[in-house]
Amino acid sequence: MSFGLRTWSEKGVIELDTDNFTYQVIHNQRYQLSRGAVITVPIAGFDPGKCSASILPINPAASENNWEAMPYMSVGAGHVSIRSLHPNEDPKFGYGSTIAFRLLAMRYRN
Repeated sequence: MSFGLRTWSEKGVIELDTDNFTYQVIHNQRYQLSRGAVITVPIAGFDPGKCSASILPINPAASENNWEAMPYMSVGAGHVSIRSLHPNEDPKFGYGSTIAFRLLAMRYRN
């Protein structure tokens, strides 16, 4: 391999190798957060052990305010949740993110 990525298990067995690796996009959609919002997106076949999710901002931040910050994301079997605020943050002290973003979920292992 002249370039790419390889990952090994704790026993030294290759688990992921970009020579014979492909990924499948299983979700690709645009969303808009509002203050204090929680968006839970059901994604058929999403398994945190075999899939990943990314938040891709649509517009660059126009200022340093927290409503243009990256939201908090958590994943679970069959869904991805995006929160405007961190779950431990008190809404009285923060506005939370209100960005527009694209949620991209990919399966990298069958």
